[in-house]
Amino acid sequence: MHLDNFKNKTVLITGAASGIGRGLAQYAATLDMNIALMDLNVDGLKETQALIPDASSLILECDVSNFDQYSKCKAEINREFGVVHVLFNNAGIFLEGRGWKVTTKNWARIIDVNLMSVINGQNLFVEDMIQSGENCHVINTASMAGLIVAPALSPYTTTKHAVVGLTRSLYLDLEDEKVTVSVLCPGFIKTNITEREHSGLNLSEKALDNHESAQASREWLAENVKDAMDPKDFAQFVFKNMDKKAFWIVNDPELVHMYKEYSKEITTLL
Repeated sequence: MHLDNFKNKTVLITGAASGIGRGLAQYAATLDMNIALMDLNVDGLKETQALIPDASSLILECDVSNFDQYSKCKAEINREFGVVHVLFNNAGIFLEGRGWKVTTKNWARIIDVNLMSVINGQNLFVEDMIQSGENCHVINTASMAGLIVAPALSPYTTTKHAVVGLTRSLYLDLEDEKVTVSVLCPGFIKTNITEREHSGLNLSEKALDNHESAQASREWLAENVKDAMDPKDFAQFVFKNMDKKAFWIVNDPELVHMYKEYSKEITTLL
C-alpha cells in the first residue's frame, strides 16, 4: 500500500479519544480516508472529530472488550463505509503494580481491554479483509513494555507482551493473504496514559498496589510522556512504516538496544 492508495479507504481506530489514536485520526484525515473513531470516552471522540472537520468520519461509543457490543458497531461501520481496510487495535489502559498485589478484577479488566479487544478486532475484521481481495492492514498497539520489563508494571507488561505474541502469530498466519500485519511498540509518546477516568479499573486505595516501587513506576511514566514525541508525528511515522509493510514499528532506537540486551539473557544459555 502506497500512501496515495489510502485515499478513500476506510480506517477504524480504537482508543481514538486521545493520544496515539487521536494522532492517527489526524494523519488519516490528511490522506482523505474514511475514519471510524471508537472509544468509551464520547467527549474525547467528539474532540477528535472536531480536529478533522473536513474528513468523512463516524464516532462510535464502544467497549471493544465486549464482543457483542463491538460486533454491533462493526455493522454500523460497514453500513456507513463498507469494508474496513485498515484496523488500528489501539485501545489500551495502564495499570502499575506487582503482580500478586493486583486484584483479580483489575487483572481481568486490563486483560480484557489490552488483549481481548485486540482478539475481538481480529476476529471481527480479518476474514472480511481476506474476502474483500483488497490490500488491507492490521496494526496492533503494544508498547515498549511489550519488549522489555520494568519493576512494578506487571499488569501492563504482561498484556503488552501478549499483544506482541498475538501479532507475530497473526503475521505468520496471513503470509499468503493480502492483509499486512504490524505491531506498534512506541517509546514515550505525549499521551494521557496514566489518566484512567474511563478505564473501568477499580482505582480505590485498597485495590491498588501502593508500594513505593509501583508509585515510582507510575510517576516515571507520567514524567517521561510530558515532553515526548507528539502523537501526530508518531502517526506519520507509523503510516510511512505501514507503506513499507514493516512488521515492527518502533520509534525509539534506545528501545531496540535495550531489547537486544534483554535477548542476551536467552543466548547466554546456548
